[in-house]
Amino acid sequence: MALDFKNILATLKSGVKDLAQSTLKDFIASATADGQAIIDSLQNDLERWTQQLANGEITKKDFEFLVLGQKDLIEMMALKQAGIAEIQAEKFKNGVFDLITNTVTGLVP
Repeated sequence: MALDFKNILATLKSGVKDLAQSTLKDFIASATADGQAIIDSLQNDLERWTQQLANGEITKKDFEFLVLGQKDLIEMMALKQAGIAEIQAEKFKNGVFDLITNTVTGLVP
């Protein structure tokens, strides 16, 4: 199955900005930068895993496992520099990973 991964990527980046606006109102720019950095750092893997999901090579559960397995490797640098508490930064990071898994698994049949 052919996918428009650029559209999926744009949807994810837009979702990150919306998530930043709704969760860290005073730090939208920092949160958006960190969220988009997560997506950028995972872009190659996300594209490969999304295609594998679309081709039926992996399940949605496998996709979620692969994505969430990257969570501990990612740091929220801009939010830390802005002085956001670790708990708030982690909540936002969890929201970004949920956004990724929910968006992709929702778009891929």
